[in-house]
Amino acid sequence: MIDRPIDSTGFFDAFSKFVETSQTGPWLERLNARYRALVHSNHDIIRGARVLDLASHDGRFTFAALRAGARRVVGIEHDAQLIRTSYENMEFYGVPRDAYDFVEGDVFDHITEVERCDVVFCFGILYHINHHMLLLSKIAAIEPLSLIIDSKLSGMDGAVIEVRSPVAGSPPPEGSEVEGHPTKAALEAMLSSFGWTFEYFDWHASGLTDLGHMNDYRAGTRVSLVVTCNEERYPREVRERAVRSVFALQENRRTQWFVIMDVASQFEVSPQKLRVWVREAERAASRARIAGPRG
Repeated sequence: MIDRPIDSTGFFDAFSKFVETSQTGPWLERLNARYRALVHSNHDIIRGARVLDLASHDGRFTFAALRAGARRVVGIEHDAQLIRTSYENMEFYGVPRDAYDFVEGDVFDHITEVERCDVVFCFGILYHINHHMLLLSKIAAIEPLSLIIDSKLSGMDGAVIEVRSPVAGSPPPEGSEVEGHPTKAALEAMLSSFGWTFEYFDWHASGLTDLGHMNDYRAGTRVSLVVTCNEERYPREVRERAVRSVFALQENRRTQWFVIMDVASQFEVSPQKLRVWVREAERAASRARIAGPRG
């Protein structure tokens, strides 16, 4: 854990190497504004916490979290060059090596394999994927206390995911790369399904949308929010009892969801969260069968 700077208004002015290594809009005003909204305003939940930084890019927000007092940060990034750049940036600014680590690969493959965390950063990744519930389920499986999201939104009506091309927009041309932009209603429905609560950062009240290169936040097509995932972590024995109840009561896989809803009500946990526990137990049983008896 390293001390945060006193001045939060121009954070990246003091650490401008991250502007040089950025591959996603290297605008100093925008980086400073995002630091204030995503890190500085959440200092209370970051200080002393173990943080998981998804799609950590060049390590900018891993570094920012450490300056805000995080105990340790692990970033996951699929781009090998950005991983190398992240280590170089940390070394350049003299960050103690035991305070951070970076894992190269897909977040879906590694999110449940890294060390336990208290806070998850999900900055600029949610709209790049098409498996939103899978990502949120994997986050739920590691039971962080908080999740901080920064994402583009679709302007469509209803709780829908708009499939777009990152280059050509919507509808995407045949054969193009596609992204899934959730509407605000869809994002809230997915988060609520886990029993999570959330609070949006008020970009307009902050005055930060008056800065340059902030059109998406100003228009409301990009939002930031803090999600409270677990006010308290459920003891393992409670989880195991709930899962055993589901397995004992379900007649077959087709009836499982109805059983999950009933059992979730008994244990005062959201059905989606219980479903995550059930899937974990099913995968563990499958691995045990494949491994076979020992001895």
